[in-house]
Amino acid sequence: MQSHNIQDRSVSVSVSGAGGSGAVTAGLILLKSMANAGYYGYMTRFSGPQIRGGESAVVLNFSDSPVERSARSSDIHFALDWHGFERFSDEIPLNSQSCVIFDNSHDALPDSVASTGAKIIEVNLKDQADQLKGSRPNAFAVGIVASQLGLPLNAVLEALEQILEKKGEEIFRAASEAVRTGYGLLEKKAAPLEQWKPVSHTRWNISGNEACALGALRASVKFAAAYPITPASDIVEYLAPRLEKYGGNVMIAEDELAAINMAIGGSFGGKPSMTATSGPGFSLMIEAMGLAIASEVPVLVINVMRGGPSTGLPTKSEQTDLNQALFGMHGEAPHVVVAPLDIADCVVTTQWAAGLAEHLQTLVVLLSDQRLGQSRAIIDAVPSQTFDLKRKILPVQDGKGSYLRYAVSPDSISPMAIPGNAAGRYTADGLEHTVSGKPSSMASDHLQQLKKREAKVTQFDYGRMWAEASFQQESTEIVVLTWGSVYHNAKAAVSELYHEGSPIALLGLRLLMPLQTEAIQALCKGKKVIVVEQSYSGQLYHYLKGQGAIDASALTLAKPGPLVLGSDEIKAFIKEAAND
Repeated sequence: MQSHNIQDRSVSVSVSGAGGSGAVTAGLILLKSMANAGYYGYMTRFSGPQIRGGESAVVLNFSDSPVERSARSSDIHFALDWHGFERFSDEIPLNSQSCVIFDNSHDALPDSVASTGAKIIEVNLKDQADQLKGSRPNAFAVGIVASQLGLPLNAVLEALEQILEKKGEEIFRAASEAVRTGYGLLEKKAAPLEQWKPVSHTRWNISGNEACALGALRASVKFAAAYPITPASDIVEYLAPRLEKYGGNVMIAEDELAAINMAIGGSFGGKPSMTATSGPGFSLMIEAMGLAIASEVPVLVINVMRGGPSTGLPTKSEQTDLNQALFGMHGEAPHVVVAPLDIADCVVTTQWAAGLAEHLQTLVVLLSDQRLGQSRAIIDAVPSQTFDLKRKILPVQDGKGSYLRYAVSPDSISPMAIPGNAAGRYTADGLEHTVSGKPSSMASDHLQQLKKREAKVTQFDYGRMWAEASFQQESTEIVVLTWGSVYHNAKAAVSELYHEGSPIALLGLRLLMPLQTEAIQALCKGKKVIVVEQSYSGQLYHYLKGQGAIDASALTLAKPGPLVLGSDEIKAFIKEAAND
């Protein structure tokens, strides 16, 4: 097992197998077990492009301090079988320091795994399962891995009960016996957890998608409409049993067009509203998003990005919907685009995004991605935030005169009437209009409303939420710019270089539109700039350069999915750039 220094006490575990083998369930049990034992963890999941069946895998990184970075390699890999493992060979890094445990009642050890030099341990889980009625191989695997880590058995059994509580007593009994058997099946080695310090304060076991949904609840969103799509469906699944308890509703629409229009309708009716989708669905929603902008109806659209184009890489991560989110709509359509930086940040940024939509009465797009959305982590509880962002509503008693829904005002935000307010009747549609809402094709009306819609999003003070700056100091010579799910690996690379004495800083962007160009210029002035992102063409790099936030001397590290930009890769690029 690989050694880790005191500043980076972590151990990584991966589990793989055919669809239905329980690889993901094993990962969930191990993650919850770590939480029960007082530690932190981060789990990413992988699957092939098929809708059902196929293969699946999880990679977990555990530590006694908060961790949300990819593991450099797997300390322990457990193969429930070798079905489709070659598809994950790049995503589950094995080397001579790894320990590979596999069920030899299935396939033989692949040559590609043997060639890594990893320590190999074979077990026959079929024999074990045959001796224990109702048991499954993945439960034995959980026990084996837990014992090799030094994870307390009671923490594992508690996690097993928490996850299987709805499955019935017989299933839990068989699984717990299998875990106990697996726990004692192999000789215990030096367990890494013996030197760790557990914590007792409140932590959460949550995914990025669930965190986005929680942020929406904290923002008092009352209506969500969506059409199921990978990898965004978890957001609405989380909201469905909870939103009604807070006086809201969830609607599963017949398609993405219906979903976005339902959300716009719900918002027009006075309820903060949202939808969640991924790239292909986002494409279908674009015309309706223009309607929200033109009619100044608040709506939040969460796009959990995946690889494209077309159906592309439906189960893999990439940051390549950026251009679409920024520039996809026809005409002049100023709106807001934000992106959370990690799982905890999904809570806060979604709450902020929903508030911005309400306050600015416009479309807000939140860009997450598959890695951020479907990864799960043990994190410290995220404190509740307060954003003073509310919709400006026309009071019922104010309507004795004519109502000018789109009147120009100093902040370019005019009061919105809710249906049922007889004093606030107006026409709301996608046509250009006068200040009263009456359709108009006059050049003067068009220019006036263009300026109004632009001013309200560009003149608003977004405060300190626009970005996260780290390691900034007077002697800084290099600034690394990044966003979204790449942020944590970039932060790990920059942190290592910073503590090695490199004058380096990190800037993680949350607010992508309107871009805070002057603030970025000020932070990057006179410094070497490196833009790091998960795309082939360098979409963020070209956007920043086109907006004048960075100059032509800036460097780009742009890599397409599905392989994540690792901290070692980022660190190596920065060091090479620093020496040029």
